[in-house]
Amino acid sequence: MTGVAVVAGGSGRTGLAVALRLAAGGHDVALLDTEFRAADKTVRRIEETGRRCLTVQAELADAGSVDTAFGQVRTALGGPAVLVTCVGLGPPLPDGLPEDELADEQRYAAVRRALRRAFVCCQAGAGQLLHQRSGRVIIVTEPVEGGENAWLTLQPVLGGLIGFTRSAALELARSGITVNLIAPTDCAADSRAPAHQPAPKDGASSYAEGVAHVTEFLVDDQAVGITGQEIYVAAPEAGVPLLHER
Repeated sequence: MTGVAVVAGGSGRTGLAVALRLAAGGHDVALLDTEFRAADKTVRRIEETGRRCLTVQAELADAGSVDTAFGQVRTALGGPAVLVTCVGLGPPLPDGLPEDELADEQRYAAVRRALRRAFVCCQAGAGQLLHQRSGRVIIVTEPVEGGENAWLTLQPVLGGLIGFTRSAALELARSGITVNLIAPTDCAADSRAPAHQPAPKDGASSYAEGVAHVTEFLVDDQAVGITGQEIYVAAPEAGVPLLHER
């Protein structure tokens, strides 16, 4: 499957790695995010392959902003065939504090923000894909730093995204649209993901490249029967700074 790919949250390392891989596979790419401080090099590399690349500023938790962004993508590049949404928790939460000293509001706000970004972007993207009655939706959970407190916050986010992925996959299957979730191995809450899967030696870039590789597979025509699934990718080794949303 080739065509136009939209990467929401596309200014981070994972989103940019995915964009490059999709462009190499023949997709024109639109990057959606609030800012693009690190995207210029990636845009140039994509354009050097002969594919088109568009950056669109959007507040990913705001439905109106995202709808407007998708309208710009359709006008400039055409209707999307692929949507990849990268979900981060925001800046790392304080760690090393007793549980009762970490404000519940702070944790709830991080969970709400992450889940809303995924819901808004997927809703807007699915609306575009329904016009074609085919397509791929891939939700990516970014790794975070922050130790136990980050883990406690990430678990409800992951649980919400798993439920959303399965529900959306069932709803969109009749329209030929698949929906899948990619998350760090450390987030796995059951035995389906290896408990001690080693990360590649390139450290911080390993998760981004792993996600890009899995995304390339999921958008292939041979993956048309894979939907509603959670796929776990090795995150950076302990001690290597992890990604978080700027």
